[in-house]
Amino acid sequence: MKKNKLDLILMIIFTVLAVAINAYIIYHSCLNGAQSSQASQGVVEVSEEVVNTVRPGTVTPENYNAFATFIRKSLGHFGLFVVSGIFSSLAIYYIFKDFKWIKHFLNTIFALSFGLIIAMTTEIIQLNVPERSGEFTDVLIDYGGYLLGAFLVGLVLFLVIRHQRKKQRE
Repeated sequence: MKKNKLDLILMIIFTVLAVAINAYIIYHSCLNGAQSSQASQGVVEVSEEVVNTVRPGTVTPENYNAFATFIRKSLGHFGLFVVSGIFSSLAIYYIFKDFKWIKHFLNTIFALSFGLIIAMTTEIIQLNVPERSGEFTDVLIDYGGYLLGAFLVGLVLFLVIRHQRKKQRE
């Protein structure tokens, strides 16, 4: 099945972006505890500054550890996996776009399976990394982010395809 030039370009772009974000996620799961903390510390500090600028005194020394954990879980786990879900789902969509009879089924199965595999893999890796622990709750947070990204892509694609079909009928 021949892909048109735009679909081929989009497939390549989204595949490269999906590989890049997932490689970044896997790389960071391989960092030991000290390296991981150092990598996320900058994001936590910027987040603290933004929050305290918007609402002074919100992040205090007493609640700093809880705030840092929230930022690491929401941005480092959930947020990165939202991005992974978006790029991976788009890559899978464009790879299977021409398979008319099975594309929606394959897109869904591949996208959902891939997200779960990446989420589990990163936590399994952390079981073997010094000062890190693989946690089931992190798998759920990661996969939840991935599902949100995949859902957003599915929703946008559904609306675009629906609009195109409606336009063709007119």
